Amino acid sequence: MSRKKFIESHGGTANNWRTDFSFVNHAAKFVIFGAWDTHTQEGRSLILDKAWVQNKKGRKQPGYIQALEHIRLVEEEGYQLKTFPIIEDLDYVDATDSGKTSSKEFIKTLTDMTLNFTDDKWYAEGAHKPEYSAKPIAKEAVDLLEILNLAIEKTEKENLILCRIGQGQFRKNVIDIWGNGETCALTGINIAEMLVASHIIPWAKCEDNKQKLDGVNGILLCSHVDKLFAKHLITFEKQRMRYIIKIAHSLDLALLKSISIEKGLELAIARMHPRLQLRFDEYILEHNKIFAMNDVK
Repeated sequence: MSRKKFIESHGGTANNWRTDFSFVNHAAKFVIFGAWDTHTQEGRSLILDKAWVQNKKGRKQPGYIQALEHIRLVEEEGYQLKTFPIIEDLDYVDATDSGKTSSKEFIKTLTDMTLNFTDDKWYAEGAHKPEYSAKPIAKEAVDLLEILNLAIEKTEKENLILCRIGQGQFRKNVIDIWGNGETCALTGINIAEMLVASHIIPWAKCEDNKQKLDGVNGILLCSHVDKLFAKHLITFEKQRMRYIIKIAHSLDLALLKSISIEKGLELAIARMHPRLQLRFDEYILEHNKIFAMNDVK
């Protein structure tokens, strides 16, 4: 079935089947855009960009004006946005050097999407399937997909999903074990919305679900500290009974100081039970080892 026949089978019409890249069914009040795999990633696909008004040679693209009208129908008249996956032919050679692309195939499925406009770009957000994305999926998204496919009880599945994003039961376990309330263990910042329960042994390397939910295997950190910790750009080294920050040589100390990270800071671990600190020592030592391997002077 050709693309035209597929669109027509859903009541869609076009002004010009050769140049249009969006379609409309006025009777059912929905518009259709192609979701190219090269523009699709993690639940959203770029369907229109203000930069597309012209091709690489500076010529106006006829389909752009039509696409803008279809966007307006969604934004102002309540039309439903639908997309279908398109796989780009990466071996196609554009002899005119106009930036034209060619499709290898398209998937004959329409899916309802939500429209989002950001930075002069329109995105179709929703359940885009990973197999129809040429862009790499973030590790977190891969882990979440794996959880959704696990043959476990719904409650356990929900706990694991929240745990993976540093929330839910895992976050509660971390807060309870550290005894500092909702406060960053390094900076002392207590704005709950800024805090993430960060895994010490990364999620993917945990031995089992029990370790993934183990509050001792976590530290409540501000989001910017969490990012550095997760990338092993900082770690916390035990010195007697204190855990002092170590900073990778590649980082700018002056810049870090401007975001409240500097040498000499230590974790607020005093309220953790000594027995649990022994297990914490094992976890943080593994983090130290990876930090040391990655830290290039």
